Amino acid sequence: MPEDGGSARVSRVAAWMGIAFAVLFVAGQFVPPTAKNQSNTLQWAQLWNSSSHRTTAIIGAYLLILGMLAFIYFASSLRSRFGDGSGMMLGFAVLFAVFAMAAGLIGASIAGAKVFTNAPIPAGALSQQLNSLAGGLIVVPGGLAAGAFVGVAAHLARRAGALPGWLTIAGYVVAILQLAAVVFLPLLLVPLWVLVVSIVLLRGEAKAPATT
Repeated sequence: MPEDGGSARVSRVAAWMGIAFAVLFVAGQFVPPTAKNQSNTLQWAQLWNSSSHRTTAIIGAYLLILGMLAFIYFASSLRSRFGDGSGMMLGFAVLFAVFAMAAGLIGASIAGAKVFTNAPIPAGALSQQLNSLAGGLIVVPGGLAAGAFVGVAAHLARRAGALPGWLTIAGYVVAILQLAAVVFLPLLLVPLWVLVVSIVLLRGEAKAPATT
């Protein structure tokens, strides 16, 4: 069934939001600075003495937060497309967004405190621990929630025939790999899968949502 003009516009906006999420999420992970030797507490203390490092950390947090807001819009659009049972998918999407945004804020907390309140730079051990906490939030509970989102989305899409079969199978693989997201790299497959889904939506290869 072809989409009407309004539905087509919503799909295009959702697709662009998915693309924005993929770009902003990856940028938000790699823009913030880190100590070259992450076990060296002195390097962590010195890191935040640089105004450029503080600035890039704050920019990275903003990029990540904007990306997760785009992701929520994208996931909400999939909910209307996939129909029954998609509430759980959206719930996992929201959990992923919450953990990722919290991680971004924690990672930029020292830089933000220095820039906005002129707070003193704490000891390197605290900076190191906050970095570990931020990383842990995004790859453990965040990675599991992201994997659950992709897995449920792939299942719903396969049930409804809303996405190509190869893309739903890829979704299952991405979801399972999030069990190893603690090494971080598997988590990058989530924005990649969202990016491909978004391209499919833009090209009109996805099935239109059923109307009643």
